[in-house]
Amino acid sequence: MVVNGREQFVGGDVNALQKALGDEARRTHLELNILSSALSSSGLDVKFSIVGETSKPLDIVAVLADDADRSNVLRGENGGRFLQHVSVARSLVRVATVKGATQQSIHIAFPDGFHLDSGSGHHLILFAQDQHQGAIEGAATTAL
Repeated sequence: MVVNGREQFVGGDVNALQKALGDEARRTHLELNILSSALSSSGLDVKFSIVGETSKPLDIVAVLADDADRSNVLRGENGGRFLQHVSVARSLVRVATVKGATQQSIHIAFPDGFHLDSGSGHHLILFAQDQHQGAIEGAATTAL
């Protein structure tokens, strides 16, 4: 298990999880806000802001997620079962690199097969991460 890109341990280690969550709760995070989002024919136009200073550049990563999904498993240990899923990431893409407080507009293209009218809810998740898959410094989400 990895917690906020900082701590890594075996997922069944309850003590390590509690320590990592406690450490993360005490840490100061950037304030990342999704100010607006609007659908366009090719994707999503988003305005976001970051409050707070950083000493290094941060990647802004956008995730388009289905709130729920299901699958019919044909083989393997779950073969023959019908599984329910939550928060299924459909795309994950770096959309900007920032340093310090900012307000920016970005466009997020929809991945192939992503449909907002599929009967399930959807969310946009933005997170600010130390460059090159480092620690998560702030995050925000909004329903689509």
